[in-house]
Amino acid sequence: MATIRCQETIPSWRTLDRENPAAALQHRGLWTEAQILDAHTLYQKLTQCNDSYIKDYFESSLKVLHQALRLYGAASVICSFNGGKDAVAILHLLRAALAHYYVENPHVPRYRPRVIYFDNPDEFQEILAFVRQSVEDYELEMIAFERGVKFAEGLDVLVSNNCLDLSSSQTSPMAFVLGTRTTDPNAGDQGIFAPSSSYMPPFMRVNPILDWSYGHIWHFLRFFHLPYCPLYDQGYTSLGTVLDTLPCPALAVAGIHEGDADCNVPEYWPAYMLRDYDQERAGRISKQKAKASNSTVQQTELSSPESSSAHLSSYSIVKPTQNGVTVPDQAEDESCVSYQPDNDSPRTVGMLVIGDEILKGRTADTNTHAAAKALRKHNVHLKRVVVVSDDLEDICHEIQRLEQQVDIIITSGGVGPTHDDVTIKSVAAALQCDLELHDEMVDLLRDKMNTDHSAELTEAQVKMATLPRTSKLRYLSENPKDWPVLQCQNIFILPGVPEFFEKKIENVAEYLSCQLERSEAYKVVLSVDENLIVSVLNKVVENHPSVTIGSYPYLSHPEVKTVITVEGRLLPAMTGVRNSTVTKREGFSSKDLMDRNVKMALDELIKTLPEGSILRVENEDQFLFD
Repeated sequence: MATIRCQETIPSWRTLDRENPAAALQHRGLWTEAQILDAHTLYQKLTQCNDSYIKDYFESSLKVLHQALRLYGAASVICSFNGGKDAVAILHLLRAALAHYYVENPHVPRYRPRVIYFDNPDEFQEILAFVRQSVEDYELEMIAFERGVKFAEGLDVLVSNNCLDLSSSQTSPMAFVLGTRTTDPNAGDQGIFAPSSSYMPPFMRVNPILDWSYGHIWHFLRFFHLPYCPLYDQGYTSLGTVLDTLPCPALAVAGIHEGDADCNVPEYWPAYMLRDYDQERAGRISKQKAKASNSTVQQTELSSPESSSAHLSSYSIVKPTQNGVTVPDQAEDESCVSYQPDNDSPRTVGMLVIGDEILKGRTADTNTHAAAKALRKHNVHLKRVVVVSDDLEDICHEIQRLEQQVDIIITSGGVGPTHDDVTIKSVAAALQCDLELHDEMVDLLRDKMNTDHSAELTEAQVKMATLPRTSKLRYLSENPKDWPVLQCQNIFILPGVPEFFEKKIENVAEYLSCQLERSEAYKVVLSVDENLIVSVLNKVVENHPSVTIGSYPYLSHPEVKTVITVEGRLLPAMTGVRNSTVTKREGFSSKDLMDRNVKMALDELIKTLPEGSILRVENEDQFLFD
């Protein structure tokens, strides 16, 4: 029969076997004043932080931990710490909450934070070294279970030996703080406080970061300069064991500098550069595949640095596709928009916003924003926006000017039966096209208004049905009840009411889509002022003319100082898509070439920005602030 073993490998680290561990578990070390002060300083930084992206999340997490400490006491709140990024986040949140609890309750014993770890023969050595270093740096009390001890078995040992009074065998309820997030495979329908499953020993699961995203984790760690395992800087985004974990393929940069032997390019970007959070587990190999490659694999629940499930499916990336747009032949329809695949310039759109109410400040122009979003979504380039009054001559003049600058014109407002609705007349005048009663529009008006087809049209209906001779009604919506879009040659006439405009512009944008795929786009959120990186940005812009780089300072934001956007630029030589001799010679499609250019620019940006200045990376289309 084995005896109790308490092996001191480093200070505060005790590896337990499965035989009578009560004495070792009941032995508690006290946290030093220096550590409490350090953790309480972190608590003060958290409570004083006004970063709108993360503030609500860690405030909620601290409240959860305050409740756990109030209900269970410091001695009975245990934290899972396996070295993964989520575990690092909950460790420091718990340190901060525990220090505040001790300050608010000066008469309670000031025990060290107790954490647990399950030894795994296939653990990354970097993870193990990081865990050991963290235990030492923060004076944690580590209870490490020897190899072969499963998660439920280890917790049963902890729960059954949680005796706060050494002279009594009476156990106390226990709270177990986990780094589970809703996107984890094993999250299920857990809540913030979740009782253990029926097959487990009785304890309360506490999930303080349940609602956090991948981006929140990295923003938190990097903003507060909290150390994490160096594997994450090598492209790993979700850590399991050495048998089932690879760097995230979405972070691969190998090959973008082909032929440049002097360029020392890392194979993968750091984990915080991942902008598509759905690919967090893209580097994880399914257990079946891992087992097939190594018959000695022994998987244990929660034995890996990241939460795992009973089955990890292999991850594949499926690129979205776009529906084709059928454009009628010019000979068949004089109101069509033609797209020549060998044309050397991308299709451009000009928007003409019509309305005195806009110019006089009585109504906000929300339609321009809606148009910009919809057109960008469908890869149609909005080149110019003009706002003009409800004046026929002014509208006609602006249409003729836009005709010289863009391929397509979209108008907003000035359509309807009232005296100031002069857009249609203006379009006819600009195109030198006669106005006539449009039979299809007449029938449509009668159908929509449930009017007898033999009845006379009202004056308002006559005005609405009188259109330029080349007009075409485009039924672009899948809903047969929706009104069509009026097109006159290369001009699309849309209503000004935002509710109606937003629906129509989405339909028009999809119709106009020239089928050129957008490049990858990145938004890099920085903690440094823009004026400190001007020379860096200028150099990157100079070195990468085929990439669009934007810089946006946030002078009033307390934490985020600058946002950099990086996106491929559709050059004239690339707009031929499949017929481009340039892209054929390079061996890349236009999107492949744009993506490669973006990654080259981003790679240089990462290397030259001030160390530690990148907080997180997002999809470029996401807004930074609500």
